[in-house]
Amino acid sequence: WYQRRVRVLCLHGYRQSERSFREKTGGLRKALKSLSDFEFLRAPHAVHGEENSYSWFYSNPATHHIQTYNCLDSSTEDPGFDESVDFLLNHIGENGPYDGIMSFSQGACLTSMLCSMKQSEPRLSSVSFVLLFNGFRSRITKHDKYYTEIIDSVKSLHVYGKTDEVIPLEMSEKLVASFKDPVTFMHPGGHFVPSSATVRNSCKQFLLDQVQAGGPS
Repeated sequence: WYQRRVRVLCLHGYRQSERSFREKTGGLRKALKSLSDFEFLRAPHAVHGEENSYSWFYSNPATHHIQTYNCLDSSTEDPGFDESVDFLLNHIGENGPYDGIMSFSQGACLTSMLCSMKQSEPRLSSVSFVLLFNGFRSRITKHDKYYTEIIDSVKSLHVYGKTDEVIPLEMSEKLVASFKDPVTFMHPGGHFVPSSATVRNSCKQFLLDQVQAGGPS
């Protein structure tokens, strides 16, 4: 039987762009090209004073002259978040369906909350799996509602670095614990998408499992 390739939407991290994320995942995408097509999307908010640097949301008050984001902030505000969610849902509605989402750092944090929204958002209904690199559970208090129940609407692969100096290990592990039956791979490195053969094979096996679970097309 013929198995179609899965469509994967890719969301970059804070102070990155769709172009930089594409470059950082070159080795991984090459290993997965027989299974999937990747589409990279740029966040709608430009980071102040930096070129080719974008954010999905911020963590300091909207009244501040310069918007910034720090994953360690237990903030009560999330300027730009609602706009990014609307932007993503509109993009998915117009350009989907997508089978999965691959994302990094802040993009992975946002993806986890999209997974929580899936039950009540028809535009996300086709998304059945996520690949989350160096993800973490948001500490912004307005986002607590997305983690009140275990996320069981998607299959998830979590890849994160044991020596990540940007995202503390416990924050990545807390995100893993937010999903039902997560698949995990912890590598010895830091805050990056690893391209080792072991990681590539883990991602490929995960994708193969999702493709086969979808059955013939």
